[in-house]
Amino acid sequence: MSMNSLTVLTLRGNNMHKGDVKDLCKILVKMPNLRDLDISGNPIMDDGIRLLIPFISRAVEKENPLLILRLENCDLSTVGVSKLLECLTFAKQPLDMLSIADNALGSSVAGALAKFLSSHVRDINIEDIGLGTLGFQTLEEGLPMDVALTHINISKNRGGIKAAYFISRLILQAPHLVSVNAAANLLPPESLEIICNTLKQRTCNLERVDLTCNLHLSATVFPAFLDFKKHGKPILVVPPHLSTTAPYDDDP
Repeated sequence: MSMNSLTVLTLRGNNMHKGDVKDLCKILVKMPNLRDLDISGNPIMDDGIRLLIPFISRAVEKENPLLILRLENCDLSTVGVSKLLECLTFAKQPLDMLSIADNALGSSVAGALAKFLSSHVRDINIEDIGLGTLGFQTLEEGLPMDVALTHINISKNRGGIKAAYFISRLILQAPHLVSVNAAANLLPPESLEIICNTLKQRTCNLERVDLTCNLHLSATVFPAFLDFKKHGKPILVVPPHLSTTAPYDDDP
């Protein structure tokens, strides 16, 4: 098969390091129709992503642009990811899907993420990047008024109550939103009422908000969550039972 005709390239888990990325870039430019690139599970680090950014900048501007980019578990920091997000935020053609999950980015990446959400990306995976409560607060405060997202994964970010407020704001400002994965975020019991109060104002296309593995939530905490359904199924998915052993927040 000619590289000219390749539309999907998966290099997941090939032990590529930053030194390999320069050679990869020489190959990528020979794939003019590439639409889906997955480099997850390769420790390319920030130096590697810096080498990729010029290719990505050109690839999203082409007649047949790159639409899907996965960079999960690549040992990236907030510095490298912020540079990538800046590049993508101002591209003429937005990505359909970006995944930067499983990189230890911390709360400081939240500002760049909030700006990126103005690019009309439709699907983003930011699972387990270390946002914490501060990161979710920054995301909520910087969220654009019109967000094109249909799917977002914010699970495993220890967001606490700030994650609940972010979800509520997102529901109001993302009219095409279909699903939110907010599992394992240390949500306190009052999170259900906060989100339900927002659902009273708007549900639009929203079908599922996954709140599983938040062990202070259960059907008994706020039974009114069952009032909100789509296609006959509850929009909010919560743990079946309340845990008495889970930590309440992110404090040690």
